[in-house]
Order: sequence, then C-alpha cells, then structure tokens
Amino acid sequence: MSVYKRGNKWYIYVTYPDGRRFRKSVGTKKEAERIEQKVKVEMLNGKWDIVETKDILFNELVKQYLEYAKTSKAESSYSSDGYRIKGHLLPYFDNIPLKSITPQMVDEYKAMRVRQGAAPKTTNHELINLSHMLKMAIRWRYLEHNPASSVVKLKVPKNPPKFLSQDEIQRLIESARQSHIYPLIMTALHTGMRKSELLNLKWTDIDFHQGVITVQNKSDWHTKNYKHRIFQMTPSLQQALAEHKLLQDKNGVDCEYIFTWKGERILQDIRRSFGSILKASGLKNVTLHSLRHTFASQLAMAGVPLRDVQALMGHQSFETTLQYAHLSEDHVKKQVMKLPFANG
Repeated sequence: MSVYKRGNKWYIYVTYPDGRRFRKSVGTKKEAERIEQKVKVEMLNGKWDIVETKDILFNELVKQYLEYAKTSKAESSYSSDGYRIKGHLLPYFDNIPLKSITPQMVDEYKAMRVRQGAAPKTTNHELINLSHMLKMAIRWRYLEHNPASSVVKLKVPKNPPKFLSQDEIQRLIESARQSHIYPLIMTALHTGMRKSELLNLKWTDIDFHQGVITVQNKSDWHTKNYKHRIFQMTPSLQQALAEHKLLQDKNGVDCEYIFTWKGERILQDIRRSFGSILKASGLKNVTLHSLRHTFASQLAMAGVPLRDVQALMGHQSFETTLQYAHLSEDHVKKQVMKLPFANG
C-alpha cells in the first residue's frame, strides 16, 4: 500500500491480501492519506473493498435527483422541491464537481441567502433539499460523505398558526358563495385537507349515502404520508357539494374531479380567485393553508382530543399537532368559569 504523486494528482495504490490491486486518484495528499488509513483499518477487520465513487457535476445530480423525486414524492412536494432546487441551489452550485463541495461552501450558500433576505424557514428548506440530494449521491456511489450534513440550520421563530375566528369564517363563506371555488373553500374549512388533497378529490371519493369523503391514493398521485383518511361530512358541507354536483350536471360538465373551472379540472393556481374573496371579506394575511389551521384550531377549542385532531389532519408526528395544544388548554381553563359558584 502506498501514497504517491504523479503530475498534479495524488494516488493511493493498494494490493489486497487476495492479490487484487487497486489504484485511485484523489485531489490532495491529505485525502489520499485518509483513504489509506481507512483501508488499513478495513483490512484489519477483514474488509478489503474501497467504495469507488464516480465523478459527477452538481447539475448532473440535479437531473437524476428530479427524475427520482418525480416518482418518489407527492406532486406538491416534487413541485416545491423542484422550485427550490432549480431556482436557488442549481444556479449556485451548477457545474461544481460533487466531490469539491465542502461544508464551508454550504455555509457560504446559507450566508448568501441570508444576505438576500430569504426567510430562515425558506433557507432551511433549501438546505434540507441539498442534504437529501447529497445523501442520494452517496447511495448512488457519487460521494462517500455528505458535506451538508454538518451544516447548522438557521433558527426559525415559532409563531402560532394563523386561524380564523367564527366571525371571520362567516365573512369568508358569505364572500365566497358566488365564486367557483366556494365548494373548495367549504371543503377546506370542514375537513382541513391539504391543497393537493383538495385538488385531487374525485366524485368517486364521496359517498353521499354514507355522508363521507375518503382521501386516498390515486394511480398518479398519493397523499403526503401514503395513508388514506375518511371524513364525516357536516350537513352544510354535504349540502354545498350536492348542490355543486347538480350544477355541474346541469351545465354538462363531464369531469371526474370535483373542483373545476369552465368545465376543466383546477390544477394549481387559485390565488387570484381566493384573493378576490379575501378582499371582499376584508380579511388579510390569509392563505388556503390558513383554512387547514382553522379546522384544527376550532376542533381543539371545541375540546376534541389532540390525538383525534392528529388523525383528522393526517399528521405523521404528534409533535406537529401539539402546536394546537395551547388552544385546547385555554378552552379547558375557560370551562372552569362555568361553575355556578365561580364568581363568589
């Protein structure tokens, strides 16, 4: 076993106990000595193989990773990941060889995003994407180590989830009644579904006789956790969806998806329509996701056990549901004031 330099490259040369020979070029003498030491330890432990990684540029990894993610992630996750990767990570790391990416370079990227004014949560999502890509690069034998794994994430202030009061809910509903997304808003408020779950609902997912909606995987889409959920429809939601179905039939809409615009399935962007409704209702800083928070918050304030809230929301971790715990506690505290002798 030896380490030597030829031209501008350092090499490690190994002769295994079984007679096999291996030569590998590396960037620096220090790296060659590190691999040499690793091989010595492996030989002592009876392991004789070196993981031979391939040279590849970051932009090549992006292509392979996005192909992998397209069939391995939910549509919404793939879309948001692709936006962060192609919009920010790719322009920065572009044609840099993977083996040249260091923790320092990742830290420099993080610092640049802070200077650009990116929100800490946004930057952390990008770092998570980068780390997962490099983790997959190890799996695909392009790297031995993940240079992003040791990078510390930015601190993100924990703000309580934005949710609507009963009065705000009524204002939103009244302003939405004449909109084509009224049935979607009602479904969001009464089920807490994610946007991707709403947009992938089909009429076959609804059983009007049993009064239930089933969120389930499709051939071209799956839920965030690959698990199905069943919702009991409230009377007002069932009425809204039944009227919506009658209107579609009357207008000759032939679409298997529930939420449509001009006879076609709504795929993504409802921001303009939703924004018009918010303006009419006088509500500000509200998103479609706020309706999901509203559903969970109103359940917690109604005294529904948080484990049940977790199941209805489809949270994989109970930690996520605990953000609504203070609402449940406040509700319980207020119940004490209903004692007949509470005021002396």
